[in-house]
Amino acid sequence: MFQDRLQKLREQHGYSVKEAAAALHLPYTTYNNYEKNTREPNGEILCRIAAFFSVSLDYLLGATSTHSNQTVSPEEQAVYTKLQALDSHGKRLVSMVLEEEYIRCQSQKQEQQPMRTIRSSLYRVSAGTGVLLDDDAWEEIQVPDTEEAQKADFALRIAGDSMEPIYHDGDIVLVEKADTLQVGEIGIFFVNGNGYIKKFGGDRLISLNDAYADIALTNQARCFGKVISRV
Repeated sequence: MFQDRLQKLREQHGYSVKEAAAALHLPYTTYNNYEKNTREPNGEILCRIAAFFSVSLDYLLGATSTHSNQTVSPEEQAVYTKLQALDSHGKRLVSMVLEEEYIRCQSQKQEQQPMRTIRSSLYRVSAGTGVLLDDDAWEEIQVPDTEEAQKADFALRIAGDSMEPIYHDGDIVLVEKADTLQVGEIGIFFVNGNGYIKKFGGDRLISLNDAYADIALTNQARCFGKVISRV
């Protein structure tokens, strides 16, 4: 969700990736990785991005889909101004506190948030070298009733580390049924009897972890759907 919001905001403001990176005082590759969802920003950079595009952190992180009333408040702008005046040590301290408080607040929101029932496979999908899938082995689980959860057709748990640093062993992902994906999208695939979560590369499946080789797609390969969120 974050990478989609970031790209949308950049395009709405008429910036290229290079221009946005320069305006935010970030290396081009770092900013580009944020949009590609291969790297996550820390708290200080999240504040910087939110202030630059005049949106709230909740909107930037996908906690709300409301596009109105998303301008930065005077209090938020004051915090950002002070943050910019700090040295690197001060920024690191603020980032640590912000990260802990963000996690605490998100946990509270999840406790209060309505839940939704969704089908989840008892078999894990591989972020590694392959795991068998079974269409008949399902259970029902409760997930936060988010915009993504309402779009999802089913959930899967991940096994392995080939999609790190974005998806980790044991993570649950929400999947929207789809027969085909756009190049660069993350999906669930069935190849040579094994199920995978991978990035679609056109003629191959790509791991985010460089330690794993690409998997060539065959004529018998199937796409089960697009990964739209992580629980």
